[in-house]
Amino acid sequence: MIQTYHLLDGGQITASNPEEFVRLLREGSRFDYDYTDQEYMENFARRYGELHGVAIATDTPEHFLTDLQAAGYVLK
Repeated sequence: MIQTYHLLDGGQITASNPEEFVRLLREGSRFDYDYTDQEYMENFARRYGELHGVAIATDTPEHFLTDLQAAGYVLK
């Protein structure tokens, strides 16, 4: 099922699954766009945690997306 996710920074991602969401988020990033999806999630989570004091899971794309939604960075 294709879903559109709205990002807190004003961006928008349309993806059919969490893996595609992570790939598209990475490809559109100013940082780490040339890293693997796993490296991107880890770097993003580290930066987000440093800025907002929130832990973001990076073990799976599903948990990464769920945590970003819980933190308010990703809105459906």
